[in-house]
Amino acid sequence: MTLSTDHSGVLIRPVQYRDLESIDSLTSNSLKAELGNTEFSLTEQLQQARSWYGLLKFLSYFPNPFQHLFSGYVAERTESGQIGGFVQVSPFNSSRSTWRVERIVVEELAIQPDLVTDPKGIGSQLLRFCFERIWEARTWLLEINIHEKNLLALYRQNGFQPLAQMTYWSLPPELLAQLAENDPDLPNLLPVSHADAQLLYQLDCVSMPPLMRQVFDRHTQDFKSRFLMGLINKIQHW
Repeated sequence: MTLSTDHSGVLIRPVQYRDLESIDSLTSNSLKAELGNTEFSLTEQLQQARSWYGLLKFLSYFPNPFQHLFSGYVAERTESGQIGGFVQVSPFNSSRSTWRVERIVVEELAIQPDLVTDPKGIGSQLLRFCFERIWEARTWLLEINIHEKNLLALYRQNGFQPLAQMTYWSLPPELLAQLAENDPDLPNLLPVSHADAQLLYQLDCVSMPPLMRQVFDRHTQDFKSRFLMGLINKIQHW
């Protein structure tokens, strides 16, 4: 276990089972306008982590597809023992040269949003701890809603720069049902298999701008679905 303490009285360490309730409370007290839809997904994930914490902890000790399913660090105030922040990270590609900040929740958002951009604030300490702790990561990336102004300021303060803009579309069930009545004029569609990994990798390289391709650093292995993950996806579809 790696610990980090600085002069501000904050201890940064890997998340433990006893921290899950504090993280859940911290999420509920944070500004919903800033967190957006991440609040619900994190709350749901915390419930699953409580149920399967022993198994998740065991899987984190050796390489496997679920090693970083719930991997993160908390910032604990040494004087009060309270949790002031939480960051969740995971590898983005198979070579683990690029890592992703899944989410960050800090108490400062709910108390005084201006503190988020403080270089000595908890948010900055959590990010910099990850940069130093995960030595294999050459590049870090994240996805954030453009309306989360305070979190955008936090990431910019710690060296992140805009890479691309993504737009998500949502269709109501009525429209989906109407579209499903029409027979699409498409060629025969086949399930994706390991044999398609090389072609998918080439398609990804051709369709992606050079800067994004360099940051993502994907390889053929990234387009191969693991047996266990494929089985879980089939069960979910059923």
